[in-house]
Amino acid sequence: MIQDPVGLLDETSVVDYLAGRGLIDPETATARSLGGGVSNVVLAVEDGTRRLVLKQALPRLRVADEWLAPVDRVITEAVALELAADLTPDSVPPVLDRDAARHTLVLAQAPAEWADWKRRLLAGEVDNATADRLGTLLARWHSLTRDQTGRALPDRLADTKPFELLRVDPYHRTVARRAPEVAPAVLALVEEMADHRDCLVHGDFSPKNVLVGPRSGCWVIDFEVAHIGDPAFDLGFLLTHLTLKAVHRPAYASLYDGCVTAFVTAYDTHVAPPLRPRWDYVLRHVACLLLARVRGKSPAEYLTPADQGRAWRLGVDLLHDPPDEPDGLIQRRQASAGS
Repeated sequence: MIQDPVGLLDETSVVDYLAGRGLIDPETATARSLGGGVSNVVLAVEDGTRRLVLKQALPRLRVADEWLAPVDRVITEAVALELAADLTPDSVPPVLDRDAARHTLVLAQAPAEWADWKRRLLAGEVDNATADRLGTLLARWHSLTRDQTGRALPDRLADTKPFELLRVDPYHRTVARRAPEVAPAVLALVEEMADHRDCLVHGDFSPKNVLVGPRSGCWVIDFEVAHIGDPAFDLGFLLTHLTLKAVHRPAYASLYDGCVTAFVTAYDTHVAPPLRPRWDYVLRHVACLLLARVRGKSPAEYLTPADQGRAWRLGVDLLHDPPDEPDGLIQRRQASAGS
């Protein structure tokens, strides 16, 4: 059953809440909303000494369609963040507090001059070094958690329900219902993905969840659907977002293509050999995710109707005839631009 949060926090109540947990000085603290996307209340709080971010999970996401999810996913996120910090120090924000009763997680806030990578990409500020770093990070997370030899993975990460409710149902199964012509191929991938319980999967590995700063600073955030699952999903997720940006901003498409190449090269270089990707399978994930960002419950907000048409046609093409090398994704996207 989906539980309601025990009182949603806002700018007027979060200071007292955090002060009560000994995290800030209420006399000097200020709070502001960071929006939180569709799935969380997210508040920034500063008291002159500490800069914090509080996340509180919503039981019903802020989209037009009904979309429910378990609120204890925020505790799973804390567990996954701590695991990632242990594997790759300085790659994620430190976890400062969690409250299972109020479904909250408190993290260190990134330095003020940092920004999310999505915003920079859409502005044409494209940095292959960030893509390279993300490929290396993801390869390490996947490789170091691919089995439990010498490391007991947290039990919470065995639970795939948040991933099912926040990714598979609103993305894959919704597209299958709304577009019966692609349903057999999409649902076949869902079944194949469920058979892979290989390693830690972030589940939302996208530019909006990458904070970048000067001197190669980089944090990956938002692990709320992290689980032990199919590593191809993470690869496909980031490649989908880079592809959608190339569809939307053709003037920068060659720069986004450079990020694709840097990302997959770094991943291939650093991943453990047993997890080396089968690219035709990864590109089937890209296909399903392209379709989902057009006709799923969470369409990409920046796509124009013309962009959506191009992304849909590319997704159908990749779904039924996926290339066996990542360069094939770039070539298909380039070919689709003139269609």
